[in-house]
Amino acid sequence: MTAVTCVGIATLDLVFAVATAPPGPGKYRAHDRREVGGGVAANAAVTAARLGGTAQMLGCVGDDATGDAILAGLAAEGVGVAGMRRKAGLASPLSVVLVDGAGERTVVNHASPDLFTGPTTPDEVGGADAVLADMRWPQGAVPALAAARAAGVPAVLDCDHDPAGHEDVLRAATHVVFAGPTLAALAGTADPHGALRRSRKYVDGWVAVTAGDEGVYWLDGDEPRHLAAFPVDAVDTLGAGDVFHGAFTLRLAEGAELEEALRFGAAAAAVKCTRFGGRAGIPTRPEVDAFLAERR
Repeated sequence: MTAVTCVGIATLDLVFAVATAPPGPGKYRAHDRREVGGGVAANAAVTAARLGGTAQMLGCVGDDATGDAILAGLAAEGVGVAGMRRKAGLASPLSVVLVDGAGERTVVNHASPDLFTGPTTPDEVGGADAVLADMRWPQGAVPALAAARAAGVPAVLDCDHDPAGHEDVLRAATHVVFAGPTLAALAGTADPHGALRRSRKYVDGWVAVTAGDEGVYWLDGDEPRHLAAFPVDAVDTLGAGDVFHGAFTLRLAEGAELEEALRFGAAAAAVKCTRFGGRAGIPTRPEVDAFLAERR
C-alpha cells in the first residue's frame, strides 16, 4: 500500500452543532455534539488511511489525558503513532468547535506555546511515498519535507497559517497548497492567480490555493488553471481542507497526474462536508470513487 507520512498538529476536538453562531455573550444550546480527533496533519493522515493507504503521524502532544485521547484516536484509525513526541508537563492541543446551520465552523484552540519544538529526522520518513506537513511545527516540517524531496517523492505543504519567519518550510516543499486568506496576506492581493505568481519568490515548487466553494486555483507553468468545487449541501466544513490535502497527497503518491489528484481531493472534501462531526465524516475509498463515478 502507498505510505504517507504526515507532520504537524494533532488535536482533540469538542464539536458542537448550533443553529447560528453566537452573536455575543450569553448561554446557548447545541443540538448535537461529537468528541473526535482533529488537527490539520492528523486529519490528513486519517484520510490517507481511510482511502486505502498507510499513514504515520509525526507530531507533539503533552503527557495529559488529552494527549492519551489523541494518540488512541489515531491508532484506532490505523495511523502509526510511534513518531509522536510526548512532552512532560505540557498541554496537548484541544479545540472547541461550533458548527452553524450552514456548516461553517468557528474554532478555538489551545496548546502549550512551547509544545512544538525539536526536529524530525530523515530516518522517520524513510520509505514514505509522500510527506505532507502543516505549518504548526516548522522545526519538524523542514527536515521531513527535505527528506521527501531528496528521495524524489512528493513533499506537500498545507500552508493554512502565516509562514512569516518560516519561509524555509515553503522552500522545502515540492507542492505548496495555500489557504486563500494565507496566500492573500502573503502576496498582498486577493486575485488567486496573481497571488500564486507572487508566491513563487518563496516557493521552489508547484503552487495552488484552495478557495472553499470556489474550488482550487493553480499554475501550470505560468498558465492559470482552476477546478470548480463539487456542489453539495454542506452540513459541516470542519476538516474539509485537511481531507482535501490528505486525499490529494495520497493520489500524488499513487502516481496520479496533478489535475486527477486535485479532483480526487476535492471529491473527498465534498463528501466530508455532507457529514457532521469533523474527522468522523472522512469518507472511505469506495465512497469517494462512487461520488466521482456519478459525476463523470
